[in-house]
Amino acid sequence: MALFPEWVRKKMEGISDSSSVPANRQSNLPLPLMNLMTEIYPEPVAVFDRAKDRIVWVSAGLMVLSGRGSEELLKMKPADFIQEYFKLSEAVLQPYNQGIPDAQVFSPYKSPEGEKYVQALWMRLPKVEEGSDYFLFVLRDVTEVELLRQELLQYSEELQQQVAMADQLLAEREKAYLELREKSEQLRLISAATAYSNTMKFILTPDGTIVWVNKLFEKASGWSAEELIGKNVRDFGSTFAHLLPSPDAQPSESTLITNHLHRAPFTQEIFAYDRSGKGYWVLITVAPIPDEAGNITHYIGALINIHRKKQREEQLRLFQREIQESLAYAARIQKRFLSSPDVLKDYFSAYGIWHKPMLGIGGDFYHFEPMEGGIIIALGDCTGHGIPAALLSIYAATSLRFALLSHKQRLELVYQYLQDDIQNIFGGAEGSYEGFEVALLWYESAHNRATFIGMGRPLWILRGNTIMPLLSGRGDISAYSTNPATRTPPIPMSFSLQKGDRLYLFSDGITDQQNSQRKRFSTSRLQSLIQSTGHMPLSEQIAVIEHAITEWSTGVEQTDDLSLLALEI
Repeated sequence: MALFPEWVRKKMEGISDSSSVPANRQSNLPLPLMNLMTEIYPEPVAVFDRAKDRIVWVSAGLMVLSGRGSEELLKMKPADFIQEYFKLSEAVLQPYNQGIPDAQVFSPYKSPEGEKYVQALWMRLPKVEEGSDYFLFVLRDVTEVELLRQELLQYSEELQQQVAMADQLLAEREKAYLELREKSEQLRLISAATAYSNTMKFILTPDGTIVWVNKLFEKASGWSAEELIGKNVRDFGSTFAHLLPSPDAQPSESTLITNHLHRAPFTQEIFAYDRSGKGYWVLITVAPIPDEAGNITHYIGALINIHRKKQREEQLRLFQREIQESLAYAARIQKRFLSSPDVLKDYFSAYGIWHKPMLGIGGDFYHFEPMEGGIIIALGDCTGHGIPAALLSIYAATSLRFALLSHKQRLELVYQYLQDDIQNIFGGAEGSYEGFEVALLWYESAHNRATFIGMGRPLWILRGNTIMPLLSGRGDISAYSTNPATRTPPIPMSFSLQKGDRLYLFSDGITDQQNSQRKRFSTSRLQSLIQSTGHMPLSEQIAVIEHAITEWSTGVEQTDDLSLLALEI
């Protein structure tokens, strides 16, 4: 499509080299062409000579638009002129640089009056003289049109946004409407299905007026639907109208159900009464019923008789209390079988015991037996937990006392007595796994010497910052080791002690205690803790160990009985 009127083309085609005359002082154009340009283009127009890369003629309109005189403009090169005034100078120059005959380019224009928007039109002029290549450059001020276009574009975008918002609101409204219809249909079906259900149900208005009850409600409460519907709940005394927390609670304004509807939906246990005054426990659930617009118009309630359940819970609570009282009594009895730590002060410069059964009673035990020239120290760990382990620990402590009475500090004979006795008492019974680990230490205080036997339980000696672990035998003293030929009796270990040495005996509950990641406290962790706290007084060290294991097991239950005995020479 041509960019210029046809009559302009025809006038320009009539100009030839023979019509050329000397140019005036302001232009290098032939006079007829200059006059034609003045006649046709009083608006912003320029003629560029592409062959010589110069501006050869400018119109008055271009002088006004650029704010410069013709002499100043004619001294500029076309590229300099375009780069100075056009923001999109490369796009404007492209048709000229490539010699395109007809082209138009849109660009912001930097005029003295401020930024404008122009349409730049390029046209290659007829050849009027040798060595020239003239291009007509016309500018049309389209600022108002462009601003209007931008305004219309912005308005169009805003309109599209409003339409999108309207569509979204319409979709949301339609979705809400469908959801309300679905809920309404669900409520209708629920109402029909629950009219004869085995759960007491009722519907109230927000002010407490009864509008519906099902058949079971009539039967359980003693009031008929005709007597209830249209009446307010407060007219029916201590029935479901009041949320009584216990049989001893009295109805009041604060217990009235209408004062609790604001927190619906809710579920709670209440004590209610029927028409005859008979009380029973029920589980009440109250939920709001909205209309199609989402406004709450009614509340539906459901009541389930849980009286037998509450009676069983009370019986269980009483039973648990009896068990706890029995366990506490058993713990006092078991404690009487444990030696008093006070006897240790005559043999050691410091001592300490941490004893914590898992269930108040347990299978860990310790015993101290003074002898001529020293004292026997024993720490045992019976199989199992709780009451069975506690019974076994009482047996083990009693058997140990008889063994010491018979064999005194001869620890290998004490061990043999314990093994034989448990075989006599528990051996031969099918499924018998009774047994215990035990550490026996004979300490000669006058000579600072000791002898140790440990069946499954080690002795740790801390000297300076070094721990020396001793374990003289593996396995335990048990009823299921029935073949003496397969048993390896422990070997007594004798050694000298120095002042300041610390001795540690402990049950495996210490090292096996788990944390929330099911990791064991471990032997290495206990060893590092003892070494790092060895400089503390013994009582403080035991307190630190107790705290460390308690922190380790935060959030999990105790997994075994815990016992730690520490002695300082």
